Amino acid sequence: MKLLIVLSVACSFAVALDRDVVAFDLEDQLGNRWESQKLVGAPYILIVADREGAQHSEQWGTEIGRRVPKRTPIIGCANFDGVPFFLHWFVRMQVRKRQLPAPLLFDWDGALFRRLGCKPGVPAILVVRSDGRIAFRYDGPPSTTAIDVVVGNVRSLLADSER
Repeated sequence: MKLLIVLSVACSFAVALDRDVVAFDLEDQLGNRWESQKLVGAPYILIVADREGAQHSEQWGTEIGRRVPKRTPIIGCANFDGVPFFLHWFVRMQVRKRQLPAPLLFDWDGALFRRLGCKPGVPAILVVRSDGRIAFRYDGPPSTTAIDVVVGNVRSLLADSER
């Protein structure tokens, strides 16, 4: 019985990885609009986190950015659900001051965070295929092994897309 449960969970996870990425239309820290459908055609990395997972997200982005080709976009997405609308300008200005090396999308209502099944305090790293489907997903803080696995998946995806 336990084996059956484990197999069904594994199958549902594998199927979930092969689905299209949830469509998004969000603004970044500079006010630029990002639409998932405009990213189709090239693989990219999407790092999604809430406030508690933000520190790990920055470390993920830095480490992945050092090890993957520069042509691979790395896009952050912050869940700001719960921030009152009258403080949105303040949050945006605080993020702008940090001068991040990559775009950070603002998920003000947490819709993308929830649709992707992200967990509070845990960053989700998604390696997205050129057709918009998730090729690989890792949830958790960075470690040497985890970074190696994610970077390996990105390189493999890039090699496949060049064939």
